Amino acid sequence: MKSTRAAIRYARALILESAEADSLELIHDDMLVLTETFDQNVELKHMVDSLVIKNSVKLASLKLIFKNLSQITLNLIDVLSQNNRIDLIQNVAEQYVLQYREIKGIQSATLITAVPVTKDVENQVLKKISELTDKKTTLIKKIDQTLIGGFILRIGDSQYNASYKNKLETIKQEFNKNTNALIS
Repeated sequence: MKSTRAAIRYARALILESAEADSLELIHDDMLVLTETFDQNVELKHMVDSLVIKNSVKLASLKLIFKNLSQITLNLIDVLSQNNRIDLIQNVAEQYVLQYREIKGIQSATLITAVPVTKDVENQVLKKISELTDKKTTLIKKIDQTLIGGFILRIGDSQYNASYKNKLETIKQEFNKNTNALIS
């Protein structure tokens, strides 16, 4: 099991180091590359998580794969390897992105729809979220055809479900509740 607390500590230290070097944005871009690369390559995740593969092989592989990233990011990979925590690299990158967004006052919102949304609808959603929360928001769009129609909007711990699937489920539950009450 990966330790989120350790990843948060490494990310916090990386934030401090990158702020000191005036490289917050550069390291943020590096962390986005890291997370995207790990998300797209299951084999890379397995290699880093493997207990059979030596840390020296993992380190050499990661340095080769991410050779174009900044020296601070390569130093992070070295430190994680030295501390036998190389398996935390993806979690550290994700935590860095979260902490960076918090520092910059940027929040993420996830919009799940049955069909792709137009740029106009996307802009309207972003405008409304910004009005409600007074924060700059990045929108993550996902498609889930099982929603039938409508949307689900997640901002932080809050969720607004305006999907047809949810409305049909609510009607079904009400119908079953009322039917059971009449039968009893």
